[in-house]
Amino acid sequence: MLSKLPGARQAAVLSVAVFGINAAIAWPLFRAEYLTYLFSNEGMFMAMGRYFTLYWPHVAWFSWFNGGTMLEGAYFPLVPALVGLIAAAARMSPAHAFHLLVALAYALGPVFLFLFARKISGRTPPALAAALLWTLFSPAALVPDIRHDMGTFWGLRRLHTIVYWGETPHNVALSLLPLFWLLLVRLWERPSARRLAPVALVAASIMLSNAFGLTVTIVSAGMLLVSTAGWEWRRVFWAGGALLSAYLLICGFVTPTFLKEVAATSQMLGGDYRLTPTRMAMLAGLVVLLAGVWYAMRPLASVLRFAGLFTVWFGAVSVLWHETGIGLLPSAHRYILEAEAGACLLLAFALGRWWRREVLILALALAVFDWRFARRLIQTVDITQSVAHKQAVWIAQNLPGERVMVSGAHEFLFNLFADNPQLSAGHEGAANWVERVAVYTIYSGENAGPRDGAISILWLKAFGCGAITVPAAAGAPDYLHPFNNPGKFEGLLPRVWREDGTSIYRVPLRSASLAHVVPSESIVASRPIHGLDVGPLTRYVEALEDPAMPAASLVWKNPDQGRISAKVAAGQAVTVQITYDPGWRAAVAGRPVRLRSDGLGMMAIEPGCTGDCTIDLWFDGGAERRIGRVVGLLTALGLTIGWLLPRRVPTR
Repeated sequence: MLSKLPGARQAAVLSVAVFGINAAIAWPLFRAEYLTYLFSNEGMFMAMGRYFTLYWPHVAWFSWFNGGTMLEGAYFPLVPALVGLIAAAARMSPAHAFHLLVALAYALGPVFLFLFARKISGRTPPALAAALLWTLFSPAALVPDIRHDMGTFWGLRRLHTIVYWGETPHNVALSLLPLFWLLLVRLWERPSARRLAPVALVAASIMLSNAFGLTVTIVSAGMLLVSTAGWEWRRVFWAGGALLSAYLLICGFVTPTFLKEVAATSQMLGGDYRLTPTRMAMLAGLVVLLAGVWYAMRPLASVLRFAGLFTVWFGAVSVLWHETGIGLLPSAHRYILEAEAGACLLLAFALGRWWRREVLILALALAVFDWRFARRLIQTVDITQSVAHKQAVWIAQNLPGERVMVSGAHEFLFNLFADNPQLSAGHEGAANWVERVAVYTIYSGENAGPRDGAISILWLKAFGCGAITVPAAAGAPDYLHPFNNPGKFEGLLPRVWREDGTSIYRVPLRSASLAHVVPSESIVASRPIHGLDVGPLTRYVEALEDPAMPAASLVWKNPDQGRISAKVAAGQAVTVQITYDPGWRAAVAGRPVRLRSDGLGMMAIEPGCTGDCTIDLWFDGGAERRIGRVVGLLTALGLTIGWLLPRRVPTR
């Protein structure tokens, strides 16, 4: 009966069916608030979404994580922005909005794969088979590490990474990727400014999801180009124009400097991925293999050539890491999700005419296993009964506004229930290197010996933390247990709260304000060599605790604008325990004053005034971000005009 429907209507019906199957599998996610896997980092994206709902449009500076950071420094902002938008529009919690977004993205991915495969091949049955394979079967389970992680061969790795590990931004990018391919093929088919705009918009969305999306968008566009018509200049021009337009749209957030920082920090995230002669040789070998695959598959259909290249590249990179521990790319093991999509596309079209109704019925029978797997996997929890919620509420009520160090996995959920800024909690690639050193030293106590507790307290005071949470070494409901010596603060700090093995210790501070007046010479001049290099740090903390120094108050109008009030004498400066960024500005009575980074990566202000001083502090993003956002607006305007242009110029 479907075969009798017109092509567009048939595609629509099948798209709805594919969406329905995926939605049925992931159905509990559409209604979920909090899942049992409270150690996953999905709480970070929920908290960022809450930040959007509270402070939009003043969200350029993210004050809750990493001692303060630019928004994109916490994480690429697409998913948090969408969570905030959904939560505000639908009047639901950020947690519910997050899981609704997750479920929609999960169900739409195979639909976009079906539409792309149908477009590029002109064939519906294998395109539908590719979508169903990606829906119902997980080739990643063939890898022993992944099968062990999921606990079964009959599992869905894509769903597992979302629910168990909170890898949502990567999955959102992956779901949008086939839509980008579809729109790019349509652009090549009939190039026009009207068709360029949606390609650029979708590519920009993928790039703004996370670093994986940025990489895979560019790489896959090149693979699609060489798989369809080679390096035909016109297609190169339009593909390049789409990718350039996409980046220009977001360059105010993903600036060249930020990309450079991401590239540098990613080399050491989860392992050492720096290029060595051995890795370079292996990458060269993989490129040669890819060229061989392309050459061997030249006689085949373009969809097979593309699927082959895509699967071999990302499959080889990820499987090599899982089997040998060798990472040719940062976080190489996570590219297995891309390899799965490519493998399903490749398998569906490689079998070609062997797809029959019986085979599809058998494939649909897998949905029973998948449905059961999803129901076992997606379990909700009453968050109010969790330690993460209880400690956050206690801190919000008893230490309002004070910076704290929430340790372990609880840091991701903390800012869903409290507005206190945290010392850490953001992405591992935090902009302030010294802040990362401080957190590592507090957790590990490496080489500190009997001074472990005292040095940790010194770092906490230097960064203005009024409290620290400490889960027990074992048995506590915190998955990470980050402290090598969780008892280090006993007898040194007062314990003010304890439940289920998790403790809160109060750090005595002279002032809970993050702004302080200190002698200019006490500001740390150079960056510590390591976490035990605490000589200058000690002098700085002594100045913070000196009762002879006048107090300074810091009041925020919004996260981007604050005002410091203090009495300053000659030879004194104002230190602000917030991460320095070139986008911060300071002024006294409208007169700009010098604001710089100290040796701890925080802000130091030379107000140039004596007596009662009022210092206005604001974040404008800096010249690079401001220029980037103007460029983004102009690009959006140009794309909008191009999209509104008539398809054909009327002739007389």
